[in-house]
Amino acid sequence: MATTNFTNKKFIAGIIIAILVSSAISIGVSTMLIAGPQGPEGPQGELGPQGLQGETGATGSIGPAGATGATGATGGTGPQGPQGEPGPSAPDYDSGWVDISDKNGEYFTLTHNLDSTNVIVDITGKTAVDGGAHQIHLGSTSFKQGFEETYGGTDNDFGYSVVQTIDGGYAIAGYTASYGVAGANFWLIKTDSAGTVQWNQTYGGANDDIGYSVVQTSDGGYAIAGETLSYGAGGTDVWLVKTDSTGVAQWNQTYGGTNDDYGRSVVQTSDGGYAITGWTQSYGAGSGDSWLIKTDAAGTAQWNQTYGGTSVDQGFSVIQTIDGGYAIAGYTESYGSGGIDVWLVKTDGSGTAQWNQTYGGSSSDFGYSVVQTIDGGYAVAGTTLSYGAGSEDSWLVKTDSTGAVQWNQTYGDIMDDAGFSVVETTDGGYAIAGITNSYGAGNYDFWLVKTDGSGTAQWNQTYGGTNDDIGWSVVETGDGGYAIAGYTASYGAGGNDVWLVKTDVESGLAWTGSTANIVTLYRGLTDTYWKYVRVRIWKIE
Repeated sequence: MATTNFTNKKFIAGIIIAILVSSAISIGVSTMLIAGPQGPEGPQGELGPQGLQGETGATGSIGPAGATGATGATGGTGPQGPQGEPGPSAPDYDSGWVDISDKNGEYFTLTHNLDSTNVIVDITGKTAVDGGAHQIHLGSTSFKQGFEETYGGTDNDFGYSVVQTIDGGYAIAGYTASYGVAGANFWLIKTDSAGTVQWNQTYGGANDDIGYSVVQTSDGGYAIAGETLSYGAGGTDVWLVKTDSTGVAQWNQTYGGTNDDYGRSVVQTSDGGYAITGWTQSYGAGSGDSWLIKTDAAGTAQWNQTYGGTSVDQGFSVIQTIDGGYAIAGYTESYGSGGIDVWLVKTDGSGTAQWNQTYGGSSSDFGYSVVQTIDGGYAVAGTTLSYGAGSEDSWLVKTDSTGAVQWNQTYGDIMDDAGFSVVETTDGGYAIAGITNSYGAGNYDFWLVKTDGSGTAQWNQTYGGTNDDIGWSVVETGDGGYAIAGYTASYGAGGNDVWLVKTDVESGLAWTGSTANIVTLYRGLTDTYWKYVRVRIWKIE
């Protein structure tokens, strides 16, 4: 064990001595290199291996665009295309624009003198002279059949007012002695578009109650104005009945004093109330004054005004004007040229008269219906004994916005003829409904006169039988025709019956024939499209 230890010590001492000797040798060598002369340059060593490739540098910015090159030379002209079709030649005949506005319901001819039936014909029309050309309903007229319907029982039943309802049907107001409580009652009849009754309602008491005017209200119901002996303050009073859309009465109001007061016309006003005209013997200046009553939406009177002098003055028709006032047409014995004159009164929105005008001659002249026209003036329909062809003629007076006469026209012959209702039509003309004893089947007949915008008659039609048939009210219908309401003793169940006549609708232009030199055309009776026609003809060689 001791021997081993000694041996290890000797081994360690030897390593130490060896390290010291090695260090001394290194020192010596180093001393010798520094001190000795530089030896000759050794040969070049071999080329080392190639280093790794460096990373790619960032892309440089785009240089400026080069200058635009010069424009190339124009190419040569291409080959000529094929020849086009020849254009149309001028017609051998051109009528130009021919005014046919007065040819409703008439055949007419155009003479071309080409002495040939081997032709090409082109026909175009216009509604206005400066309008676009069209070919609406060309070749054959568009025809819609009208109808006639009576309503009533074995006693007397009368219709005085008609409106076309929002569903395309009709509502007729008048009175009935065949139905109701007793005597005569207000009567409202609602029909579909074909005149078939959908429902009817009577309103009234034990005495006579007469309905003269109806409007469909903004809520889909109806308002009927007339007069009542069953209710009110005494004598005859103005009566307004408001119904729902099925004719059930919602409320009613009477207006008047201890004497007789009459209602003839009602309109719904822009504020939802009503304006009624007629005449009063309870108030005013004379024995009877024209009367205007304004109510709220519940029929409560807001104000009323009388118009007239010491004689009889009566209002028959009222409209609300575009300025919010009112226009009343009727007749006056207090003012004018003599006897009785047509009277037009214009008021502001509170019923204060702004102006009034009389129209007439030395005999009696009556106004029954007024409309405000598209130009802001007025058209008044009635009857005249002062002018015209016979003892009494239907009369239409057109005024400007201040009531000054622009023109007037009479319609009729040697017997009695009257106009009771007027509408301005969609073509700018007028339709007047009333009665004639100069034309028709016998006694008085319904009479419808259609005019142009200057009052010149374009056509007229009578409707009726051998007894008296009285047309009181007309509306232009949505299909371009007309509906007239009144009463008839020629047809129905007995006595007088309410009568509704819906006219045929006949629009368009028909080419009905031609010869070697003439073309024959027919314009529909109620047409509004073909006021001007142009016919061009090419001969085929």
